[in-house]
Amino acid sequence: MRIIARLKTLNILKRDGKAMSRSEIEQVLKVLSVAIKRETTAFNYYSRGSENLSLPQGVRGLLSRLAEEERGHRHLLTNEYQAIERGWDDSEQSGSDLSYAIPQKPSFIPLDVSDDLETAAVSLPAVLVGGDNILSTIIKEHDLEARGTFLLLYDVMGHSIETTHINALAAKTMGEYVETSCSAKMEMELLSPGKVVRLLNGKINEIFEGQGVFLTLMCMLFNSNTGMLKYTLAGHEPPFLIRENGKAGSLLDTQLIVGIDSDFYYRENMVSFERGDTLCIFSDGIVEARNADGDFFGRRKIAKILESNRGTPPRKIVNEILVKLNEFIGSIPLTDEITIVIITSKGG
Repeated sequence: MRIIARLKTLNILKRDGKAMSRSEIEQVLKVLSVAIKRETTAFNYYSRGSENLSLPQGVRGLLSRLAEEERGHRHLLTNEYQAIERGWDDSEQSGSDLSYAIPQKPSFIPLDVSDDLETAAVSLPAVLVGGDNILSTIIKEHDLEARGTFLLLYDVMGHSIETTHINALAAKTMGEYVETSCSAKMEMELLSPGKVVRLLNGKINEIFEGQGVFLTLMCMLFNSNTGMLKYTLAGHEPPFLIRENGKAGSLLDTQLIVGIDSDFYYRENMVSFERGDTLCIFSDGIVEARNADGDFFGRRKIAKILESNRGTPPRKIVNEILVKLNEFIGSIPLTDEITIVIITSKGG
């Protein structure tokens, strides 16, 4: 039974047989918002522990399972936040109206990146319709020499035609924002991940206040001169980073989903991204894909594929992930969009 149904059963959303006032509903939303933040913190804690190689394998396995539990709890709470904010009506079906199979030859999305990066990206089942989107741009100085690459991947929660509208608004906001810069130095400052996510969060809250519109988001800035990578995670699945030793580690510290708290201050993180390093960014559709037994594809399968294909060109890695996913789900159709981006550093 969903949380919204439980709330109704316990008369939490009604008082004396009457619908609660907006102020009372806002208190319920505030509680859910705090719960989502705490689930996010717990997810980060367990995820970080699951990748601590100093711990026994069994302990790391348990921590990984706990991380998946927390991610699921956060997803459930966010869905209920949406349902309540849109009118706390449980009459809507919770099932998906999206159903598709993995194509034998997926179409790759061309990304605008600097020459020191090699990339491959796919978005299924469609690129222009749906909630997933990838935006990228090369940051150049007046001499046209590339100084870096900005990349943004976001996932609008849901997959109806409405998400296409929200998707387009986010893209328009970013396009106008980038055009305000006039130099590489200014672009590097304007496209600072924390600043970009705060901008989008403010815009989404301003336009869609009270409509339960949320995005998970991964924002990155690759600096070609320093070999450093800045990033901000807003409720998005932590990407995998494969180093020279071949092990897949996660970029952690995911923060609050965009669209819940207009005043939330999104932080930045920084890691090195040097020759031979590979980054895998993906939406939660692949993690939550199920087989006939109801099992999730999960993060660990993605990590193993990346580790066994270290040094392989990005397109081959994407294809291998899709092949393994197809083998896992068998004849079960996918019911959520899937986006995968592989980025490899060729060095400066």
